[in-house]
Amino acid sequence: MSSENFATLAFMIDKKQLPKVVYDDMNRVHYDEADLINALLHTLEDGEDQAVTEAMEALLEHMKVHFDYEEGMLKNRGFSMFDIHRHDHARITNETRMAYMNWRNFKDREALSEFIEDDFIEWLELHIQAMDSVAAEFLQKHGEKE
Repeated sequence: MSSENFATLAFMIDKKQLPKVVYDDMNRVHYDEADLINALLHTLEDGEDQAVTEAMEALLEHMKVHFDYEEGMLKNRGFSMFDIHRHDHARITNETRMAYMNWRNFKDREALSEFIEDDFIEWLELHIQAMDSVAAEFLQKHGEKE
């Protein structure tokens, strides 16, 4: 598909506009995730299929590490909203895996781009604002190290 058929780069994440939380380690992880999403969107626009596959796999791996890290800190400190937070992570992970499987089966760049732009990026911003901000304040109050 030619780049004029969908304007992927218009939806790149501007890290300066990404919501910030009071816990700096979480911000760094979010910035890393934004870099991976931007790389995926760029690759979707003009990269080879294998590069798109690798970019999706890198995003999924980062999500696993990100969520395991965050959930470990929250669970170990008795965060009261832990189950809700973990469920939100599980939901987006499952949706992202489904988008990845769709990509693997059909190589539909437009469908993957739409998922990332319309679903994943919106989820990330809302999750940071609604859930990670509360979690970050909790972590700041209850210490950084396990």
